[in-house]
Amino acid sequence: MSTSRGRDLDESAIADLLRQSRVDFVVADPGLPLRWIPAEECFVFWKSEVKTRVADPAVKRHRLENYPDEYFYFASEWQPFEDRPVVLLEANH
Repeated sequence: MSTSRGRDLDESAIADLLRQSRVDFVVADPGLPLRWIPAEECFVFWKSEVKTRVADPAVKRHRLENYPDEYFYFASEWQPFEDRPVVLLEANH
């Protein structure tokens, strides 16, 4: 099965996806292997890690000091994948 990149996501777009179904989050952090978050942990991961760190894709420049612990994510949707969306989180620090 192949996947394709969809739209860039902001906080409200991810929240909308979570209201519809479970989401698979995958974290891409430079120099590290991809980290898949199990679907059953998606809501906890969203609230504890992602929600306050999603960068608005419409904003051109992001300042690390504007995010908790001075890192943030660019988020994008990838489909199809086992009948639920995948949200790729590209870490920036």
